[in-house]
Amino acid sequence: MTLRLKSLGSAVLLGALVTLPAMAADLTIGARTEIAMDPHYMWSDGNTSYYAQIYGALVGTDEKAQIVPGLAESWKPVSETEWHFTLRAGLKFDDGTPLTAQDVVDSFERARTLPNAAGPYSGAIRGITTVKAVDARTVSVITEMPDPIVPYRVAQIQIVPSRIAKSASTDDFNAGRTVVGAGPYKFVSYQAGDRLVLKANPDYWGPKPKWDQVTFRFIPDDAARVAALLGGDADLIDFVPPSFAERLRDDPKTSVVTAPSDRVIYLIMDTERDQTPFVTDKEGKPLAKNPFKDKRVREALTIAVDRDALAKRVMDGLAFPAGQLTPQGFGGYDPGINVPQTDLERARKLLADAGYPDGFAVTLHCTNDRYVNDARVCQALGQMFARVGIKVDVQTMPRAVFFPRATDHKGERFSFLMLGWGSSTSGEADALPQGIHTYDPTKGFGTWNLGHYSNPVADELISRSQSEMDTEKRPATLAQAMRVTMGDFAVIPLYYQSVVVATRKGLSYTPWASERTNADSASPSTN
Repeated sequence: MTLRLKSLGSAVLLGALVTLPAMAADLTIGARTEIAMDPHYMWSDGNTSYYAQIYGALVGTDEKAQIVPGLAESWKPVSETEWHFTLRAGLKFDDGTPLTAQDVVDSFERARTLPNAAGPYSGAIRGITTVKAVDARTVSVITEMPDPIVPYRVAQIQIVPSRIAKSASTDDFNAGRTVVGAGPYKFVSYQAGDRLVLKANPDYWGPKPKWDQVTFRFIPDDAARVAALLGGDADLIDFVPPSFAERLRDDPKTSVVTAPSDRVIYLIMDTERDQTPFVTDKEGKPLAKNPFKDKRVREALTIAVDRDALAKRVMDGLAFPAGQLTPQGFGGYDPGINVPQTDLERARKLLADAGYPDGFAVTLHCTNDRYVNDARVCQALGQMFARVGIKVDVQTMPRAVFFPRATDHKGERFSFLMLGWGSSTSGEADALPQGIHTYDPTKGFGTWNLGHYSNPVADELISRSQSEMDTEKRPATLAQAMRVTMGDFAVIPLYYQSVVVATRKGLSYTPWASERTNADSASPSTN
């Protein structure tokens, strides 16, 4: 940790015993994920991690995924389909301009309608039909139907000044011209592919920021990120590769913090198109039909995966095998769903029964800088599928390339891909309405259903759950939908990640279930 004295008098330099001003510090974080500077361009946990420190939303979530006050000091439902959020008195953006309800309204509108967004926020605020200003400090949020998790939904939308919401382009944010927020830190500079620099916002409404300046260095390469920590070029690094965790634990200069994550890693198959572009026979010729439309093929791939090997060997014990899309403790988790057991003999028989006794060839598309060990996991999966006759060409790419292609619902898309989903954004299995429900952009369903899976029974259960206000019936209905979709092998759950963060000695860190990397979760310590 690099400490600097704010001011030094000549007497101090001479060693005189005088009372010093408080010591302030800078923090450098080696971050795996680079920010998308436009706060309404791509909805993802990685981006929200940054935005919460610069902008601010009506409400927020804490490290345990619980809703906490944000720009709004209080909120309540005033009818079955309307909520009122009351802003704190005297709120200001970091440029000194007042923050009012109209800024909130215009920020929501921009998030809803931003052209060419790579990850639209329409899914985040699904079911919200109207956001309006009741007065300068009161925001009305109206929903299409009763929705008890409205606070979780509005927590995703970052608030910017109205003048910026109405006129700024994504290029304006990338250039730093319009980065104005009401978070604990203010924007200083951004260099694409290199770093983001922030400084403490002295007028922040909440607890005083812990650091004078925070620098996020974008280091997607795992080994380079670890080297930056060991070399003193970073005080803290996120997404520590499990293979490095033991080494860092044993190093007297570093500490490792681990905790369970809410993120499930899973595989998506194109189940919509009659012919899918990245599947061929083993000689490279197109297949007459899409094998993923056959439930037997989907089951075969599911039981071809050795989840214990992924968790213990590929993830070095810092993962937990998964059989569904949310971990225990979140709404929609079904304790009756077992983790699929590896059964290569049955997998081969299922493929043969489906008309693929010799298997087929497929390209598996993955990120190489988004999830822990993502490229390594995909290579291991390729080897596992080869054991049942599936020839896999693993193609990994940076998230900046992967996500625009994967989320282009009208474009080529991928046939077979790996994705991660966390439940902290809603407190329940939001992967069901977002990643399983039939893609329906008009209603905000299926934004992340990248294989265009469709199941009317699941859709009905998911839709019904979204308007269920009963705190027992809602998770039970989601769990029923989980049972239906996992029984249909809609996707292939692999494992739940762990949060792994490493720091230099003298620094403590409180991890987030959502894997958020938060500057003020780091504190100087005496350890």
